[in-house]
Amino acid sequence: MALKISDRPGRRFLMTSLSLVLFQNWLPDLSVVLIEPHRSRGGIWRIKFGYDVGPPLSMSAEQTSSLATDLYQLGEDQLAGEIYDAVRSATRYGLM
Repeated sequence: MALKISDRPGRRFLMTSLSLVLFQNWLPDLSVVLIEPHRSRGGIWRIKFGYDVGPPLSMSAEQTSSLATDLYQLGEDQLAGEIYDAVRSATRYGLM
């Protein structure tokens, strides 16, 4: 199920599923074993997502920060917190 209707008192809205949010950000719906800052060959700090299977994937810190906000809205606080930690580190490393 990709979308569901949520009933809050006096309000109806669409909630996106975790699978859809990951898909919209080009990430697989798999357990993430590693989330860390990663510097690209061009010297840009990005966030790397490592999985048990397949190669790691990375995205810009800006996109990753937006993903974390969406995850918080879905109640995925632990994953969102890990992502925000990696974004903060990448931002700090970029300033050094």
